[in-house]
Amino acid sequence: MTKLVITNNLLGGVQEYPLDAERYTIGRSFVAEDEEQADILIPSRQINKHHAAISKAGEQWQIERLGALPTMVNNSSVDFGQPCVFGPDDLLQIGEYSLRLLVETVEARGELDDHSRQQIIAIESGIHSKLLDLMDLRQNRQEIDLENEDTITRIREMLDKLIGAAVEEIDKQLLDELVRVAVYRRLNWEVTFAGSQNVQRRYSGFEQPYFERQLDTIKSVLIRELELDLQPKTMKSDTEKLDAAYEKTFSRHKIDFGPGLQDYIVKMFLMRNILDLIFGLGPLQDLLDAPTISEIMVVSRDRIFVEKFGVVEDSRRGFYNDTLLMATIERIVSPAGRRIDKSTPMVDARLKDGSRVNAIIPPLALKGPCLTIESLPKSSVGLFDLVGFGALTDQMAHFLIACVGAHLNIVISGGTGSGKTTMLNAMSSFIGSAERVVTIEDTAELQLNQEHVVTLETRTANMEGKGEVSMRDLLKNSLRMRPDRIVVGECRGGETLDMLQAMNTGHDGSMTTGHANNPQDMMKRLETMVLTGTDIPVEAIRVQIASAVNLVVQLNRFSDGSRRVTHVSEVTDIDETSGHVIVEDIFHYIPPVEGRDGRHVFTGYIPRFLPDMVKKNLLKLEDLF
Repeated sequence: MTKLVITNNLLGGVQEYPLDAERYTIGRSFVAEDEEQADILIPSRQINKHHAAISKAGEQWQIERLGALPTMVNNSSVDFGQPCVFGPDDLLQIGEYSLRLLVETVEARGELDDHSRQQIIAIESGIHSKLLDLMDLRQNRQEIDLENEDTITRIREMLDKLIGAAVEEIDKQLLDELVRVAVYRRLNWEVTFAGSQNVQRRYSGFEQPYFERQLDTIKSVLIRELELDLQPKTMKSDTEKLDAAYEKTFSRHKIDFGPGLQDYIVKMFLMRNILDLIFGLGPLQDLLDAPTISEIMVVSRDRIFVEKFGVVEDSRRGFYNDTLLMATIERIVSPAGRRIDKSTPMVDARLKDGSRVNAIIPPLALKGPCLTIESLPKSSVGLFDLVGFGALTDQMAHFLIACVGAHLNIVISGGTGSGKTTMLNAMSSFIGSAERVVTIEDTAELQLNQEHVVTLETRTANMEGKGEVSMRDLLKNSLRMRPDRIVVGECRGGETLDMLQAMNTGHDGSMTTGHANNPQDMMKRLETMVLTGTDIPVEAIRVQIASAVNLVVQLNRFSDGSRRVTHVSEVTDIDETSGHVIVEDIFHYIPPVEGRDGRHVFTGYIPRFLPDMVKKNLLKLEDLF
């Protein structure tokens, strides 16, 4: 099945539309009752009533521009009358939304088809329900210590009996399917955690050594045939090899699983799935454990997408029902002191590891509870790690380190998922250890390693509507805490003015992030955000921005999933003619063209702060030129 996946780059959230017809129009949902609506509706004022059309051209899809506002394919504008062919690897942009074509190819991966998946969901749901009743876990869950080894063992023993009885009832065809999927999951785990030290599978200790040795032999054969290197640096290529060739390799070998081994593999598969429901976050748990996955997007109970290596794909996972999905959401938000119900149908929270969570439920979410988890990297990513990934050059890295050392005020700009927080973490690691840093966030994700760091987090209102502490409240309070630097996770509204004033009043070296597609747009967005909380004339706001912000680091995510710094720009002055803030590029990224790879280049522009950085020995000229 082919689908169009639409992502809001500013607010997050994903919509999907099955593409069953030959042609669809795309337009905004805000139209008069007597006007004709588009086939696919997007709630945005930055989109025309009939903005674009996508249509099937043989085996390919193409997009045609219909409205005056731009339609972008891989950062290039589509011309009127010039339909542009696009595929799953291409990124479409309309207003603040990104669109991708999703072609589901279950055969290429070791996952269950829809019919088999529904069968296994029914089996697991039945086992789970019986277990809850037999162990009285429905009523007494809060009183049972689910981290106690004896409790885990009792649950496992009961599960073993229930699963054993269920496996005897599974028909041969489904049993074979489950073995195929279970072996794929094992291989995927090997790839994902290759090179990791002291990593154990969740709920380990239940394996039977005799069968595990047989399974290791089978895995070794498949690893050799698939040519998997199982090294951290080859994780992406190994994953692609596994997903592309596993089915053919597995079926070609016609591996003879004896009844004992086959039953054992299926039992362990079902055991982990159900234990994840009891002790973890159900079908999301192993996705959260995987360092290859940066985002998990639950569109509905039976549709979960993930972002892996920057590319969104269907995880082929699902919850048994909306009740279990709601229970999982409540399990996430309750420890954070948040609540979610019909009176408060939206909530932001974070997991124990710092991963950011957003949940929205009916009546606002029409398809049922919706959950988005932005997973934090399992290990910190340094600036020179980003150089190794091709996000920037060694020359740019040394320049940014010098900018941090020179106490420049820096705004890191980009779309959702472009790597802003990762870049902020990487750059902030070069803040001096003697400096006092105050971080302010809606949901704490920053991972500063310095000792003298004060971490502040906003708080939502309680059930009576009281007790809210906003980003702006924290920013004002931070000025009384004698900070050397203030790091704001993301400026979204009126607190932007307070941030600019702090930058202008002795808190040099402060940093923040914001959503924009390029440095010039970031300046306009700063203006807009300040205007949401004050009636200061726009000319005065621009003067504040030009005097407060020194540098903009722009990141963008490309159609292949890669994230790169596309601009490093100095904020210089106010244009006398237009009145806009002037931004000059110091470095920028030239996208690949036919026959030539993409590359970062130094523009030759000399920033005004460079002489002072050289004088203080923060940067050598040979590092820049």
